[in-house]
Amino acid sequence: MKNKAFAAIVLSLVMFSQVQARDDSNRRGPPERPSFSSIDLDSNGEVSFDEFSSKEIPFGDHQTVFDNIDSNQDGVITEEEFENHKPPKRQGGRS
Repeated sequence: MKNKAFAAIVLSLVMFSQVQARDDSNRRGPPERPSFSSIDLDSNGEVSFDEFSSKEIPFGDHQTVFDNIDSNQDGVITEEEFENHKPPKRQGGRS
């Protein structure tokens, strides 16, 4: 009888932890987009590659993402370029 009770408790804990893990992963969603000022470390109105690469990005490499945002390819990201940039949709991810 004790073995059945113990097995039931263990099973309940396993099921509860799986439900919690699924709920946590559903809450995460896409990472929050940083503000321009949080990336413009020297507050000069432009983000250099050095400033940009000091921040963690959710996917891709820093140079590719930087080049996609720097629409006029002048080597810096302006606030206008940053605000106008729409990140690509992730392929094969959860919806």
